[in-house]
Amino acid sequence: MIVPAGIGVAPPLRRQGAYVLGGRCSYPLRTREPTGVVEIERGASLTLGQLFAVWGRPLTRTRLVGFTSRSPLLAFVDGRRFVGDPRAIPLRPHAEIVLELEGYVPPHASFLFRKGL
Repeated sequence: MIVPAGIGVAPPLRRQGAYVLGGRCSYPLRTREPTGVVEIERGASLTLGQLFAVWGRPLTRTRLVGFTSRSPLLAFVDGRRFVGDPRAIPLRPHAEIVLELEGYVPPHASFLFRKGL
């Protein structure tokens, strides 16, 4: 599941197709494109748990958005397994975070970020 555009942007949203151009105001973390890229204000120290809180979706060791599992959630940061509470994963520039329930799909080796991100 890709993280949708518009998280952390207060309505009314100004859109261009699937992209969010702006809104009334925005949080220090936000998504504006339907690619899963999370924008973070320079100097902010934020975590994945804060992103899910702003989004209003659950993130625990066995719950991910609307999915629940008996198996523990797997978290990967830049292709390496993250051990511990996934909500504690720091949001850093160009970090590639993959969360998985029920199975393993190897994370992508890299992502080409749009210029300026």
